[in-house]
Amino acid sequence: MSEEDLVALLGFLIFVTILAELYLRYRQKLMLHQERMSALEKGTAVPLGREPAPWSPRVYLLRGLIWSFSGAALIVCLLGLAWASSRPQSASFVAIRARQISSSLEIPIDQAQQIAEKDAAAQREGVPPGIALLGVIPLGVGLAYLVFYFTDDSRKRLAAEAGTPTAPTP
Repeated sequence: MSEEDLVALLGFLIFVTILAELYLRYRQKLMLHQERMSALEKGTAVPLGREPAPWSPRVYLLRGLIWSFSGAALIVCLLGLAWASSRPQSASFVAIRARQISSSLEIPIDQAQQIAEKDAAAQREGVPPGIALLGVIPLGVGLAYLVFYFTDDSRKRLAAEAGTPTAPTP
């Protein structure tokens, strides 16, 4: 399998996973709705379902850490993939390219060989390292959560009311 096929397969698997998660969430909500409707028809107490957890400013700290570390891990993973897949172009490819250059520019094959070798040295096959910049997106989201957590006044106010010291802000 080529690298493009692997990337396409990975994208497809992620897409299918997201669709399965959405379908399971839909089925859960549908079952809760049916349970409530059945309780209403019978005249019994309506089940409340899950209560959401109490809100805390620490949620933003957790989200920030998760997003930041995910972004950093994605950057490292993609850079490793780019480094591992980077390889020079084959000699046969360089020879074919030299022949094409020689015929299209009508220059001697020696000059065309030099041009093709310089091109091959500049271009390497494999995943480009610039793809690692995709990891900057979740890293930025995580840093935004962390900045919000450390600058949020409600966290400081809640800590002052409880009488606990807050973490020092930069």
